[in-house]
Amino acid sequence: MQQEQENILFKPAITKHASQVIYDQIYQKILSGELKPGERLPAERELSKQFQRSRPSVREALRMLQQDGLLKIVVGSSGGAVVRGISLETVEEPLKKFLACGAVSLQELVEYRHINDRGCARLAAVHHMQEDEQRIQEILNRAKAAIQDPMSFQKYDIAFHSALAAASHNYLAIMINDVIVGLNTKVFLDAVRDYTIEQHRELNRLFYESHKDIFEAVLSKDPAKADLCVDLMVDLFYEKVHG
Repeated sequence: MQQEQENILFKPAITKHASQVIYDQIYQKILSGELKPGERLPAERELSKQFQRSRPSVREALRMLQQDGLLKIVVGSSGGAVVRGISLETVEEPLKKFLACGAVSLQELVEYRHINDRGCARLAAVHHMQEDEQRIQEILNRAKAAIQDPMSFQKYDIAFHSALAAASHNYLAIMINDVIVGLNTKVFLDAVRDYTIEQHRELNRLFYESHKDIFEAVLSKDPAKADLCVDLMVDLFYEKVHG
């Protein structure tokens, strides 16, 4: 009996909305790291027993967790609910939903991009390592070589800011940056979709120069200068998005 109690992961779900309580308990264990990516949850019947709720309630909670990208359901005799963990997708999807329903305005998104880029640049100026320098320099070299390619902006803008965030060596900054930059890039590309080939090439050049200035400030370990360079880049972004 004692051994059986030690194997119980979850508390009984005692409210009316059992599926939500089940969801919350599993979510918290994933968030805390008690349930790790790749780990398989107990079978549906065992979960029902531990939560003291019906199997349909358990099934609904697992469906909600799968929809949020926290679990994947493997079909078959050796299948079941497998933990995916917290990832960029689990952060990005709620943000996309907020944007789609108008809960977060375009203006708020663009303003937060400014905060995000300044934070990443300042942290990178303080914490970057030699391998970060090499990675960013390689991205800038490729971006410079691709300036004449009118469609190269999206690829190298995302790559630069992803590498800059990585150079911060702050996991939260890295995760949030990739979501925010991805969403903002889509907004920017929509704003300039009617540009001519020459206009796109000019954008590539301007943003390459902006990124190079930020990188030089990071190399000099000067957070204040990195801040200023980001301000100038964001001014350029605003100008192109808002006309």
